[in-house]
Amino acid sequence: MENKKSLWQKTKIKNVELNNRIVRSATNEHLGTLEGYITDDYIKVYENLAKSGVGLIITSHMAIDKNQKADSTHISVNDSINDEKLKLLTDTVHKYGSKIVAQISYPGCRQNKIEGKPAKTPSGVDNTEALSYEEIKQYINNYIKTIKHLKEMGFDGVQLHMAHGYFLSEFLDPYYNRRTDSYGGTAKKRYQIIHEIVTEADKIKNRNFIILAKIDTVSKTEDNDFINQQIEVSKWLEEDGIDAIEISGINFKKYKQSTPYYLENALKIKENINIPIILVGGFRNTHQMEGALSKGIDFISMCRPFIADEDFLQKLKNGEQSRCISCNKCFEIYKTQYKRCVLRNDTIRQLEINFKN
Repeated sequence: MENKKSLWQKTKIKNVELNNRIVRSATNEHLGTLEGYITDDYIKVYENLAKSGVGLIITSHMAIDKNQKADSTHISVNDSINDEKLKLLTDTVHKYGSKIVAQISYPGCRQNKIEGKPAKTPSGVDNTEALSYEEIKQYINNYIKTIKHLKEMGFDGVQLHMAHGYFLSEFLDPYYNRRTDSYGGTAKKRYQIIHEIVTEADKIKNRNFIILAKIDTVSKTEDNDFINQQIEVSKWLEEDGIDAIEISGINFKKYKQSTPYYLENALKIKENINIPIILVGGFRNTHQMEGALSKGIDFISMCRPFIADEDFLQKLKNGEQSRCISCNKCFEIYKTQYKRCVLRNDTIRQLEINFKN
């Protein structure tokens, strides 16, 4: 009989040891410079997360190509000017006993329009430019180079961003992927680009470096059959060597959803695979978290509660709930009030530098 999972117990993803089952889900802090460089304010966020005791920290998504960014402050992971700060970032987190995984992505349709270049997507949907077969092959190579680089910088792993309308999620979503070549047409072909990335990445892993995936369980068109495709995708990810899957959805900003948002879909996937499931979406107290663990979820992932309260984990241990009410103002307030949460009074100098006119 399987032992009951505890929120605070030490555990592992593959061979990477974690101090608890709590994950900081990838969150865009907007604390890179306008050139995509890591700042001291950015590193401070991660130091505070590690100090507070978060078991696994997943970074804000990092741009694989500095010429394709999701927004003006999107950090360019392959720009050599960032190497010193990347190493400082991993060393700082490890100093406090936490582990850190870098989320990586191309922006796809979310490419920053300020740059004046058409976004590159699978099929050119929504006024974007369709990728050629040769470009897809180059993008795959760029993913692998990035993973190797991040391993050298001391990260404990990477997470492939396959959710929220970014590049790889567009390949999986029939709304965006209308290709008729080997990268589209069926669910298996829509998955092909991911298969090639994951199987190549699996060759460069070692026992202390993991590869995660973050997937949607709700599609652009909220197609009820999409979850069935994603169950198959999860099986393929496991076969190809992914070490854990974080479950999310494209509608995570929708106000006042039942919580946890994607528990039902996550459990459907859990029934079909044997690797850990990380669930994000709406967790605010230990009752919700322990309930999800008791049903089979392996790790609890959050982002907004950590924005509202730097001492959120201590509050949980004291039986308190997050102050976060999912008002979503954190998605805008950084540009106007130069802070990350309406419930906090502290402003951040780098936000003021980036967004003050």
